[in-house]
Amino acid sequence: MIINNPFFWALISMFGMTMAVGMWGRPDKVAKFPVAFAIVSLVTIGRLMLPLPFVPQPRFELWELYWIIGGVILACGLFIGIPTFSIRSLTPPKPDMELKTTGFYGIVRNPIYLCEQLWFIGYCIMFRSIIGLCTVPLWWLAFLIHILAEEKMLEDILGDKYREYKKKVKDRMLPGLLI
Repeated sequence: MIINNPFFWALISMFGMTMAVGMWGRPDKVAKFPVAFAIVSLVTIGRLMLPLPFVPQPRFELWELYWIIGGVILACGLFIGIPTFSIRSLTPPKPDMELKTTGFYGIVRNPIYLCEQLWFIGYCIMFRSIIGLCTVPLWWLAFLIHILAEEKMLEDILGDKYREYKKKVKDRMLPGLLI
């Protein structure tokens, strides 16, 4: 059955991410909330389903600590993501928008994507998903490609305001890691 295939769920998520990258350069299309919601849903649903126990895959053992370790990492991701997320973050920037530069945005330019990575890593550990953890580097690359498109649009729309922010906050997703 296809819903039991972890690669099906990875493909669904990557399809959503590809749509996100492709649509981000087209603000007239992605600015519509239903489109943005559909893209985010595709990215998220596959990532939620892939590690679950009904999807057969190799599982690792962590001496029964996997719920604790995974839960702490997932909680760290949510701790970063909840205060940084807003519905407005689902749509492209507008010239009159206020640029967030404080809180987690004062440490990294894309804390929402760091949250995305952390909750997924924690979730995969909680369900001991080897395939899920193996997709993390692919997700890091996918988010980086999306960030590059997003930052170009931010520079085009916000100009010097965004370029100054980039000089002040050099790290994209992880402090100390410039990529």
